[in-house]
Amino acid sequence: MKNQNQSKLIPLLLVYLLFFMWGFIWNLFNVLATFFQETFTLSNTQISLGTSLSFLAFFLMSYPAKIIIAKFGTRKAIALGSAITGGGLLVFYPAAMLQSYNVFLADLFILFAGVTILQTVCNPYIGVLGSPKNRGARINFAQGIGAIGAALTAPLGGWFILELFENDVFGGIKIFYLVIAGIFFLLAFFISMANMPPNPVDKSTGEKNTKMKFGGAFKYRHFVAGFIIMFVYMGAEAILYQLMTPYFKEVGQIGNAEAVRLSAIIFYGLMAGRLLGAWAMTKIDPAKILGWFALIAALLIITSMVTGGKTGIYAITAIGFFISIMFASIFALATKGLGDHTNEASSFMIMAISGGFFIPLLFGMIADYFSLQASLLVVVIPLLATSLYGFLFKKIEVVTQNK
Repeated sequence: MKNQNQSKLIPLLLVYLLFFMWGFIWNLFNVLATFFQETFTLSNTQISLGTSLSFLAFFLMSYPAKIIIAKFGTRKAIALGSAITGGGLLVFYPAAMLQSYNVFLADLFILFAGVTILQTVCNPYIGVLGSPKNRGARINFAQGIGAIGAALTAPLGGWFILELFENDVFGGIKIFYLVIAGIFFLLAFFISMANMPPNPVDKSTGEKNTKMKFGGAFKYRHFVAGFIIMFVYMGAEAILYQLMTPYFKEVGQIGNAEAVRLSAIIFYGLMAGRLLGAWAMTKIDPAKILGWFALIAALLIITSMVTGGKTGIYAITAIGFFISIMFASIFALATKGLGDHTNEASSFMIMAISGGFFIPLLFGMIADYFSLQASLLVVVIPLLATSLYGFLFKKIEVVTQNK
């Protein structure tokens, strides 16, 4: 048993490092959003497009990611996803040289295509690297590692790009993205050389798996409901993660750098919530935690809509703790008990992240036609739906088991 645990240590550390790194780059657009909006004179809808195109990659690449995993296996799929992510980051250099928002948008798609592969393969793979009983907690802990990366984006990225290179922001983008790209290429190399434990649900192994019918996961009602909830929730999360600096700047009448610093508080709460949530999910019913946390998050958004000003900003920054466990909890609940359909279900759950394409666009259009405060309604509704999924999960699961 000791040798088995030791054999999983290096792979586990590498996967955790990947969670950290894609958490770090996930929030980079939030750092640059207000800069892009002012430099390129963009409307709220146009700046929302930056977030939306990032998440379009999840829709277009999630099922191809499943095929990549089936063909090459877990280790090679992780290495390939890391390399593609590094390539997307690398292309930011010519985008900064050209100073073209359209090229930046294309770069974001490439970048998140690589992240899609990593999300699809790494989330279920975490379940292999430990006890099945604590699978949900382990996914939450990995997401907590990602939240640490996201929490560091604003202070590090904002300081380096917006303050250290205040007079040459595009120059700061070139250097910063080159460094991060190099880290992903190194991770791709180390993973390709590492001895990764086999993933028993890889579609590339076993005659039985190669004959599985497409769409088998959809016979599970709790998965279908979880897929829908993930879709609408991820749209709300994309707004909270990547489009809050313009909101803070407008409602609080503050500058870019201060708006970026305040947005980082969301990720501090996210980090604390995920790490504490990983422990709490071993003691308390994860579905109930999801229900209560989503409800409190919705109430905080409503508070911000009603009050505005600094109170409205603080209500949003407090939300990080309560949305911290949502992705991992929805993912773990929706894919619970799916057996051989786990990889397929994982690819569809990652596809559901494409809600981050559609809903931020709606957010931007409402902001342009009405106000940024009014546009938060498209965040409240998904949070309330997520709360219902948590509170009603046991009933949905019982129906599935008796089906």
